[in-house]
Amino acid sequence: MKPFYDPSQLRTLRRKPGVIHPSFGDLNRLTAVAIPEPMYPQSAYCEQPFGFVHLSVTERCNARCEGCINALSFSGDSFNNQRKNHFSDVVPERDAEAILQLLPGMQEKDVVICLYGGEPLMAIDKIERLYRILSTKELPFNLRFMVYTNGQLLREAIERHGDLMSYIWLFSLSIDGRETQHNKIRVGTDLASIHKNLRLLKDVRKGPLLMWSTLRDGQSLFDCFEEFLELKENGFADHFFWHWVETRKPFQNYAAYIAKYEEDLRRIMDNYVHTLSRGEALSIIHINELILYLLTGKKRGTTGCGVEVERNFDIVGGKIYACADLPLSEPIGHIEDNGTPHFKPYNLSLFTTYKSDLGCYECGVHNYCGGRCPVQALASEAEGLIQYCQLIRVHVGVVMDYIPQISELLAAHSITLQDLYDCSAVFAQFTDVTP
Repeated sequence: MKPFYDPSQLRTLRRKPGVIHPSFGDLNRLTAVAIPEPMYPQSAYCEQPFGFVHLSVTERCNARCEGCINALSFSGDSFNNQRKNHFSDVVPERDAEAILQLLPGMQEKDVVICLYGGEPLMAIDKIERLYRILSTKELPFNLRFMVYTNGQLLREAIERHGDLMSYIWLFSLSIDGRETQHNKIRVGTDLASIHKNLRLLKDVRKGPLLMWSTLRDGQSLFDCFEEFLELKENGFADHFFWHWVETRKPFQNYAAYIAKYEEDLRRIMDNYVHTLSRGEALSIIHINELILYLLTGKKRGTTGCGVEVERNFDIVGGKIYACADLPLSEPIGHIEDNGTPHFKPYNLSLFTTYKSDLGCYECGVHNYCGGRCPVQALASEAEGLIQYCQLIRVHVGVVMDYIPQISELLAAHSITLQDLYDCSAVFAQFTDVTP
């Protein structure tokens, strides 16, 4: 796959100084931050792998978010015209049969059908039909459902299909801060209404809810964190994750952004340590996973999503993709009307050729980062890529500063690394993994 960035420009930018950090030095230096020697063996905890099928339910969406990820899948100035009618909604009978034929190839005992959009709740009736078909089958593994939603239509979904909503194993809810910040970014939604919906959902859902924030230029991370704390206090959310928006354009005032990000992250980590001193590990899932990596020296071995090792399939409009967020012009297979999937020859390693251009294999945080998200890497301009590498170094470096305190508090409260994984970090695989 040809990347959007100019490789020669990227090589030139890599040789230039980056932001100079007071502790880490030149952030453009590959070893500005390096993961230290482990304090615990990697066997200190065991991971629970899941099999995945990602199903794009509909391209329709009511949120109209700033920096929508779907825009990266198309080029040119007429995005809306290109996107219109690009794929139809899920066809429950066809796609259920395709899923049933794809699942036997998976080795995991637990398989999750991840329902994407658009906004999947805009096609709730079709989700219900898909669920009814799959739930009647005798399967040799545990089949679960997860839904990614902006939360605006939760009330209608509960009123029409309460049983289905109670069966959902995991909800991933997109909230980008408290009311002012969230409503400014996700202009088709209203956080006050979403709060009312979450109160209704609390009485129905049996599975956990993950609040997912997307950080854009000028957006406050700490504002997102405060919203999570409020949701957690009310019993509306259990886990928190954030990531930087995938965008082609670089940050406008990068030095200021990275300084504000670090300030917010340190305030969050102070809160994390304070909460841990009372014997509770806040479920910030990617922070907990990073803590485990730092304590044990674990190596990810792939990109966060593992797209290059065929960890999952994404079904979009009767076609099969290695990743639904990568350009939709490159399916790796298709599904017949009767649900039979067919694959064409493909080489998934092409999704990660950018790692050599970036110097990922010599980077001091690569064992955790894994080369970030291929969507960002392949769809970004060179300057944006360099900025994101510097950001991830700051992110890892800041958390590293807290590791001595965290290690002591985990021991003091008899919280094992397995506890940290089971109650929180296990859910990282249902996100973009790294910020």
